[in-house]
Amino acid sequence: MVSNNAANNHKWALLIGINKYPKLPEHKQLRGCENDVKLINKVLQENFSFPENQITRLFDEEATRQNILKALQELVDRVNRNDIVVIHYSGHGSRMTDRERDKPDGMDETIMPYDSGRDPHENRDITDDELYKWLLRLSEKTPYITLIFDSCHSGGIVRDPFGARDRWVEPDTRPIEQLPLSQVSATRSSGGTRDIGSSGWLPMSDRYILIAGCSAEESAWEYSKREGNSQIDHGALTYFLCRELRSAQSGTTYRDIFQPVSIQVTANKSVQHPQIEGAQDRELFNVHDIEPIRFVSIVERKHNKVILRAGAAHGMTEKSEWAIYPEATKQIDKETLKLGKVKITAVRAVTSDAEILEENSVGAIAVGTRAIEEAHFYGEMRLKVNIQVPTDYDVAKKDLIERIKESKLLHFAQEDEIADAMVYLIAPRSQVGADAPVPQLGAVNQPTWVVVGNGGQVAAPIRPVDEAGATAMLRENLEKIVRYKSVLALKNPNSQSLLKNKVKLTLKRQAFDGSYVEAQLKNDSGQIVFEDGDRLIMEIENLHNKPIYIYILDLGLASGVEQIYPVMGASQEFHTGKHSIGLRQGEEIKLYVPETFPYVPFPHNGSPAGGVETFKLFATTYPTDFSWLLQEGVRMVLGEQQPNQNKPLEQLLSMALTGNGNREVRRNNIPADEEWTTVEISFLLRRKIR
Repeated sequence: MVSNNAANNHKWALLIGINKYPKLPEHKQLRGCENDVKLINKVLQENFSFPENQITRLFDEEATRQNILKALQELVDRVNRNDIVVIHYSGHGSRMTDRERDKPDGMDETIMPYDSGRDPHENRDITDDELYKWLLRLSEKTPYITLIFDSCHSGGIVRDPFGARDRWVEPDTRPIEQLPLSQVSATRSSGGTRDIGSSGWLPMSDRYILIAGCSAEESAWEYSKREGNSQIDHGALTYFLCRELRSAQSGTTYRDIFQPVSIQVTANKSVQHPQIEGAQDRELFNVHDIEPIRFVSIVERKHNKVILRAGAAHGMTEKSEWAIYPEATKQIDKETLKLGKVKITAVRAVTSDAEILEENSVGAIAVGTRAIEEAHFYGEMRLKVNIQVPTDYDVAKKDLIERIKESKLLHFAQEDEIADAMVYLIAPRSQVGADAPVPQLGAVNQPTWVVVGNGGQVAAPIRPVDEAGATAMLRENLEKIVRYKSVLALKNPNSQSLLKNKVKLTLKRQAFDGSYVEAQLKNDSGQIVFEDGDRLIMEIENLHNKPIYIYILDLGLASGVEQIYPVMGASQEFHTGKHSIGLRQGEEIKLYVPETFPYVPFPHNGSPAGGVETFKLFATTYPTDFSWLLQEGVRMVLGEQQPNQNKPLEQLLSMALTGNGNREVRRNNIPADEEWTTVEISFLLRRKIR
């Protein structure tokens, strides 16, 4: 039995299982729902100390709409503060016309009680809106709620009549006037659309755990198991979930058990993928949240190759190396068993391929084991460039090609790559044709170099081709753009960093009375907006338990990188708590739009000229020096001073800003006194309307 560390927290459960639906056809009758309730009931009592007299069970004709809603309300009435609650539902799920008109697709998700039906029978479904309304009341008393839905609200008309039964009924699309009156006030949704999780059932929250049999677009299926001469049916989710719950040890979390459950359910039915949402790192049916290591799961192995459940969207990179640890590993120390190591060979959107480099025993790296990044490959931090030059300007073209080839920060985009910047040589023209490059430039009197970013805007000052040193200046400006982008993208890849989420940055604008108030998003743009000449202050909050050092860079409209705090060469410890920057004399922060920006006027749209500016905060556990990476807007050459290469942040900055060490792999085992993190906040800076 799993130890009960929540001795003062009462445990309650409501278990609902419906096989029989008298208002549905025979092929929609289910077999395994009653077995599900009996199984989860046994597990909760025997393995997790739920008292029998605090478990309510509703089967078939007992599970009417009225009785289910009554049982839910009784739970709200009986539960005390911080009690532990489990709701398990096995039966049909479906959808019906949205009577509150608060869903983008016009449909509510539902569970189907025993007495509900489809046309011509009365619809007595319980909607997700009703469940959410009840859940809000319950979660005011306790956040320790577990919801398990072994059903679905999507599916397909076509299915194998000889196969397992799915727990889905066709949507009820009757118009509102033919449905019962809604029991949910339409004003409930006045705050906007709720953030529904991937299961499609309820909003995501850390006030409860939701485990669903499948994703919003799939069906939940039944699973048959042969016992002697008998066949026993269950919901696939419930069967494999209970099997894992029975073997759970003290300290096992929802995340720990969900991983093998999901794998087994999908192996049984490849079109079914269970979902979990909420406080996944909470101990099973308990009150303790356990901070885990951040890991990536191995989801498939074939010979010496594995697939990891993370891809480009998660920051995975080819050639990075990952250590592999057993399932349920939560923390890593010197005693933690390491199963082996893999190297990433291909990265897709949400999965990655890897080859096994080391393995402590044959087959040790298996499906479900956990990968922790050990060495990150940063790739080539270079700007991909294309050039387009008319045939009459071969000398200028050759000169530019040679200068780009000499650069460690630039390279020509390959055929299968999308360029970051296009360099055009625009020949003289009196008018702009339909297919002319850089149409915003208009008429051109002399051959002119123009750099255009992949957003279509001119990204650097235009240069006459015959200007002395024009191609050298082009290369320098392109290098400044890549440095700017590299600093902007820079983040600590170590997911275990002691400073992760420990530093907050807030911008405050000066009000008419001289006070400072937090800068809010503008309703029309969804951005924080400042104007030329505005003054602001920054509020820094250190949530770490030790002092840190703060450095703030301004990444300007013209690709400039300027240190705005502290003054050059200085460093100051920030102790735990809040600190304001910009209030003291000499620290004033006043915003301005560069006179040369934009390089070519934007098409007139009635808005003042401007663009997005970013403040990037670097927090470190040691003093450092950023002077070597600073640059004015695209014109100036970066200085030669180099950082202390022994520190991890400076190593990464050196790679990003000089092009040296392009193909290096950097280790993540960083000493506690060399931790760092970044925080950034962007805003729209525009010229003041005169």
